Parts: sequence; structure tokens; C-alpha cells
Amino acid sequence: MDLIKDFGGTVINLLYLSIIILMLYYRKHLGKHIGIVIAAMTVTLLTETTTVVLQRMHIIKFTTPYYVVGIIGIVYLLFLLYFYKLMQNPQLKKIQLGIVAAHIINFSVSAVLNENFFNVFPDITNFTSIFLILVSLFIFLNDTFNSDKILLIKAFFPFFVAVSLTFIYVGLVPILFFSNRIILETEKLIFYIMLYSINIIGYSIMLAGIFFAKNQKKKHNLIV
Repeated sequence: MDLIKDFGGTVINLLYLSIIILMLYYRKHLGKHIGIVIAAMTVTLLTETTTVVLQRMHIIKFTTPYYVVGIIGIVYLLFLLYFYKLMQNPQLKKIQLGIVAAHIINFSVSAVLNENFFNVFPDITNFTSIFLILVSLFIFLNDTFNSDKILLIKAFFPFFVAVSLTFIYVGLVPILFFSNRIILETEKLIFYIMLYSINIIGYSIMLAGIFFAKNQKKKHNLIV
């Protein structure tokens, strides 16, 4: 079990690092506001690596506060801001802004009302924010498919980010929902295999999108 967790975690962290490096290197081909995605992926990587290192050094026992602040509080917000910034339809952009505000309210109210918010992983807050992200992704994809971006979709990196996150969050919600009901070692093994597989496939889509966007923009001489 530990071997699978270590191997899966290492592969995913290397995938995060590869995406960050490539986004920095090819950022001029990846569209506006790419810095927000770079920031989100950097916080994700730092959260994952910091918790592993601190646990291995026996400095901390519980990693929940790091994930609550790093992932739910910061990463989710950054992705929501990214898609809000990219919206072209004024009416849909207002809705996206409302979704950003809803996430902030969800996190803030939960932190105030829940005494153990930073010590026990807040499943309801997490699922609520994931739902908001999925709604945001649906609105963004709808806006994209009804714009001229659809004509050269392979050159539009935000599309790959949206598909990547949609795959990840739709895939993770069911297994995270049942994670507290896992008892048997076999169930834990299946859980971690599914967890890592979904993340690896999902972020591989984002990684592939970097190369698609770069190559397509060079091919068509597009200006970002």
C-alpha cells in the first residue's frame, strides 16, 4: 500500500513540476492570464511536497490544514478567477464573478462556523467548491464553443485546462464521497489506484495541451 502511495504521489508531483516548467517556458503560446494557472499548479505542488516532507521528518502529524488552505482556499479560487478572466460574454462573466464570490463565502462561512474546519477535512465545503468549479467550467466551455475560438480549438490552451479539470473533478467526486466508508485493505488499494489514475490522466491532458497550443500557434502564426 505504501509503495503504491509513494509511487503514485511521486509520479503526480513530477507531472505537476513538468507542467509548471513547460508553462513557464511556453507561456507566450498559452494565452492571457496563464500566470494564474502557473500559480495554481505551483501551490498544488508546494502543498503536496511540503506535507510529504514534513510528515517524513516527523514535524507534523496531520496534513489537513495544508490541504484546506492550499487546495480548497487558494487553488480552487485561482482556477475560478482564471475562467472568470477569460470569459467573453458579459452576462456569463457576471455569473462567473458570482461563482467566485460564492466560493469565497462558502470557504469563509465554513471556517467561521466549523470549529474543526482546519483539523478535520471539510467534505461539505470541498464538495460545494468542486460543484462551483464544475459549473464554472461548463459556462466557460459553453462560451468557448459559441465563439470563434472553436475554429482553432487546439491552439486554445484554456480549453485543455478546462477539459483536464472537468475530467479530474468529475472523476474524483464519487471516490472521495465513498472514501470515508472504506474499511478493507483491498478497498483502500482500489481507492488509491483510482485516485492516482484519475489525476495522472487528467493532468496529462493539460500537459498535452501545452504542446498542442504551442504547435498550432506556430503553425498558423497566431499572435497571443
